[in-house]
Amino acid sequence: MSAARGGCVSTRSAVVTLLMLFLVVSCDQATQSKRLDTTSALKSIDLMRLRLHMLTLAADEMEGREAATPGHQRAAEYVAGKFAEMGLKPLGDQDSYFQSIDFLESRIDQGSASMVLRVGDQEIEFESGEDFVRSGGFGNSAELITAPLVFAGFGINAPNYGHDDYLDIDVAGKIVVIFSGAPPNFSANERAYFSSTSGKYALATQHGAVGVVTIRTPADRKRSPWPRIQAASLRPAMRWLTFDDTPRDGYPTLIGNARLSQSGAEKLVSSSNKNLSQLIERHLSGTTGSFELGISATITRKSIQRRTSSPNVVALLPGSDRNMRDEYLLVTSHLDHLGYRFVDGEKVVYNGAYDNAAGVATMLEIALALSSHTTKPRRPVIFAAVTGEEKGLRGSDYLANNPPVPIENIIANLNIDMPYLGFPLQDVEGYGVEHSTLRELLADAASKLALELTPDSRPELVRLIRSDQFSFVKKGVPGLNLKPGTKTNSAKFDGPALVDKFLSSHYHEPSDNGTLPFNEMGARQFAEISLLLAIQITEDDDRPLWYEGDFFGDLFARDKAKAKK
Repeated sequence: MSAARGGCVSTRSAVVTLLMLFLVVSCDQATQSKRLDTTSALKSIDLMRLRLHMLTLAADEMEGREAATPGHQRAAEYVAGKFAEMGLKPLGDQDSYFQSIDFLESRIDQGSASMVLRVGDQEIEFESGEDFVRSGGFGNSAELITAPLVFAGFGINAPNYGHDDYLDIDVAGKIVVIFSGAPPNFSANERAYFSSTSGKYALATQHGAVGVVTIRTPADRKRSPWPRIQAASLRPAMRWLTFDDTPRDGYPTLIGNARLSQSGAEKLVSSSNKNLSQLIERHLSGTTGSFELGISATITRKSIQRRTSSPNVVALLPGSDRNMRDEYLLVTSHLDHLGYRFVDGEKVVYNGAYDNAAGVATMLEIALALSSHTTKPRRPVIFAAVTGEEKGLRGSDYLANNPPVPIENIIANLNIDMPYLGFPLQDVEGYGVEHSTLRELLADAASKLALELTPDSRPELVRLIRSDQFSFVKKGVPGLNLKPGTKTNSAKFDGPALVDKFLSSHYHEPSDNGTLPFNEMGARQFAEISLLLAIQITEDDDRPLWYEGDFFGDLFARDKAKAKK
């Protein structure tokens, strides 16, 4: 009897075990089979709410949201409050939404910058602001350097092009004079990467240079008129502090840095008996050839430095599929702008309505659309309103180096920066989308919304490296900056002309405010494509992959799986 009873218990236990396994498997299958209702999610976008976010963040009360200012903190608290209302999980410090970043801030002490060329016994003085500009430094607060000048082309080393501007030239203890950008014969990808000022400074430092003087190419002069460069040089620069209080990318040994105007460039090059136009033309053709300029310079400045802090605002929406719980989509949008200035005693606010209150507003709509439905995305989503983009992608660089989850678990970065929403859309652009299978997901999302996917319409602006997605690309994460295109189906609007006018007249100007045109249809279309792409990434069975042979994938994600293009 006891043996028989024992057998019955064993059989019953086996049945219970099988039943439990069945329930677990069924639960897993049910979890995996659930899909977010895309139609319902798209319908939940509320343009009045999006516009209110945009106008609130771009209001004068936010004082231009410059990083490490009370105005930026107010904007950060606004975003954190919205994340809390959505029930998103805090991913910042001490169970808050704020990832606080310690910075060293530095601004030029106006009137302290000087630059004097020495040509034999002759001295040629450059006028600060007119011939050259300097920003604050991250070494000693007072700096003076006298050193020979060496011309070093674009100041790059690109082995895949056989291009090395430091070949056969000794720049140790000297100031290198370089062109901005990179040779036009480089592909758009390589040109974007090698145009990075930080990369050029790092390379100059490796070769022992003590300063970098930059001559702007015609393309850069067109993109950023000199008055804009003058204004930018007076703004505080920032570098986040590492664990040992070292400013990241501070390059303290580069004491003699300056950017030259056209007049300054003419003065410098002619002083070495060279012709600036011919020199530019030769190097724009891709020709290398560095040489001693036969002149020296004395360059000085004083920097006003202080320690400060500014937060990223970071939150998590957990995913619904337990098999994808460690695969995160990161959605970013920079919260900061340029702050305010006093002009003739009057306070002038740089509101940054499109740059980038519109981007943050769109991100908040995506977050609400994904979090407010019973069925959540399969993959978890991290939302981050990052600081310090206008200071050189500082907040996103900190986040990429100090992520709340392992960086290898972040499968993609969808970045939304400066969407111009002034007309109905016919197309969208994705800066960086061509490097990975994100291209296929975006193309599919665009087709579902009757939009075209257009290649970057201005590759000469090397916009891939100029927004926060690049911080994550450098960590091997496929990323893109999603932008409205310039095409429109409406005869009432000239899309290219409107975008050009914004970039030439309102970008980084006080006029980028709530009075600029806002088209409801265009805003809805952009919010929908942004949301739909996020859904495509979170719901797809496969995680995004770099394409085989892609420049950035090979450079930053060598050991990761690749997809055939």
